[in-house]
Amino acid sequence: MGFATGVTGGAGGEVVTASTADQLVHELCRTTGATGCTDNAARTIKLSSTIDFTSASLTQVSGCLTPNTAAPAKVCPAPSQREVMLTIQDWQMPYCDGQPKSTYGYDPVGTGGVQVGSNKTLVGVGANAGIKGRGLLLKQGVTNVIVRNIAITDINEGKVWGGDALTINDASGVWIDHNRFARIGRQLLVTGDGTATAKVDNLTISNNEFDGRTNYTIDCNNHHYWNILLYGNGRVTMVGNWLHDFDGRAPKIISKGTGATVQVVNNLFESSGGHALDYEGDPTLVLLEGNQFLNVPQPVAGSSDPVHRGKLFGFYTQTAATRAACSAAIGRECSSNVAVPAPRTDYLVQDGEAINAMASEAVHIIRPYPAADVPTTVRAQAGVGKI
Repeated sequence: MGFATGVTGGAGGEVVTASTADQLVHELCRTTGATGCTDNAARTIKLSSTIDFTSASLTQVSGCLTPNTAAPAKVCPAPSQREVMLTIQDWQMPYCDGQPKSTYGYDPVGTGGVQVGSNKTLVGVGANAGIKGRGLLLKQGVTNVIVRNIAITDINEGKVWGGDALTINDASGVWIDHNRFARIGRQLLVTGDGTATAKVDNLTISNNEFDGRTNYTIDCNNHHYWNILLYGNGRVTMVGNWLHDFDGRAPKIISKGTGATVQVVNNLFESSGGHALDYEGDPTLVLLEGNQFLNVPQPVAGSSDPVHRGKLFGFYTQTAATRAACSAAIGRECSSNVAVPAPRTDYLVQDGEAINAMASEAVHIIRPYPAADVPTTVRAQAGVGKI
C-alpha cells in the first residue's frame, strides 16, 4: 500500500530459514563489496524464534547524561534513570561539551546493523520471531525489500549512539510492516543521513508497533525520545502504526535537496510526555489525515524557525476551504484528525503547497477511514503475530 506499492521483496526466489545469528547475517547478504551489500538475488528469509546478537562483554567509553537544559541535575526516582549520551566517535564528543563525564559500558555489536541486500523478504513466522541486540541496515542503492512480522529489541537501551533498530539510507522500494520496535538506544527507525543527496524513496511503514516504554529517559517520565527520524529525500507513507509512550520525534520529518513527500494516515499516537510529529526543511511536504492523538499534549510541534519549518496540511475540523483544497488536489475530501484531549495550542496548518504536491501522487495516497475508529483498529492490527 502507499508509496511502496509494487514491492515484491524475495518473491519467486529461494526460501530459507535462519535460526542463528550467523545464518541470518549470511542469508540477508551473501556477498559484499566496497560500497556495501552486492547480493541482489531474490530470497525469502524466515524467522521463527528470536535471534540474540548481544555479547557478554561490554566496551567502556566516555559519556555523559543526555543534556536536559531545563533541569541539568535532575535525578530520576528508581527504577527510572537518566539516559546516557555515549561518545564513541570523535564527532559525538561535542554532545557532551560542558557536561560532567563518566565511563559507561555498551555492546559494540549493537552500533552496526545487519546489512540487507536487494530483493529480500525477511518475515517472522508466528508471534515470537525477532532480533535482539542488533538492528537492520539498508543502504547504498538497496531496493525491493520487505521486513514483516519481527520484533527488533534491546539495542543498548538507555545509551544514545548505542545503535538504531532499522536504518534505511539510499534505498528505494521498501515495505516495513507488522513489526515491533522496543528498548532501543537511539532511533527505532531512521531514514537518510541528513544530507541533500540522501535518497529514501517509495517507502511504506505500516501496521508497526513503536513501543517507547523504558526506564531510561531525559525527563524521568519513562517515555523514549528518539523514535522515528525521517531524514532523507523521497516519498514515504506512514499508515496504521501504533506509536505509544514516546516523548518526541514521532516522527521527526526533515529533508533537504529534492525534499520529502510524506502521508501520515490512520496512525494511533498514544501516551506522550511531549510532542508527536515535528517537521522541518523547505522541501518537506506532509499530509496528515485520519490520525488520532490520545493523551498527547502536543500532537504537532510548533517551529522555532518558521521560515524553514516545512509545509504541512492537516486539520481537526473540516471546513469548506479544506474540502475544496483536497478535492482539487487528490479528488476527494481529506480526513480530519482527532486529539483527545484537545491540545492547548493548535499547530496544524493547511498549507496549499503541501496538499497540491499530493496531486501528482494521488494514485499512492491512501484513503483513510474515520479517525474515531483508529484506536480500536490499530491496536488490533499493529505489531507482530497479526499477519
